[in-house]
Amino acid sequence: MLQAYVGIVSRQGLEIFTPENPQTVRFLSRRVQREAGRVACFWSVVPDDTARQIHAALRQGRGGEALALLQHQARDYGFLQPCDDIEPSAPEIRVNG
Repeated sequence: MLQAYVGIVSRQGLEIFTPENPQTVRFLSRRVQREAGRVACFWSVVPDDTARQIHAALRQGRGGEALALLQHQARDYGFLQPCDDIEPSAPEIRVNG
C-alpha cells in the first residue's frame, strides 16, 4: 500500500521521515525556515515496505542510505517550500520526481 510521508533532508541524507499530517508539515516548515539553506522539507509517496526500510536505515544512523532508498523507490516526491504570499502553514509543493 502507498502512503504519504514528509521529512527533512540535508547534505548528510534524510534526517526526519514521518507520515504526512498538517501539524507535522507546519513543524517541519518552521525548522527549515530556522535553518535556511542547510536543510529542506520534502514530501513523498512510498510503498509500506520501502517506508520500513527507510525507517530502519535512519534508526541505524544511515541517513545517506535512507535518502538513496527514498529517491529510488518513491512513486512521487517533491520539496515543500513556504511562499511569502500565502499562509505560512500552507507550503507550496514543487515536484521533482
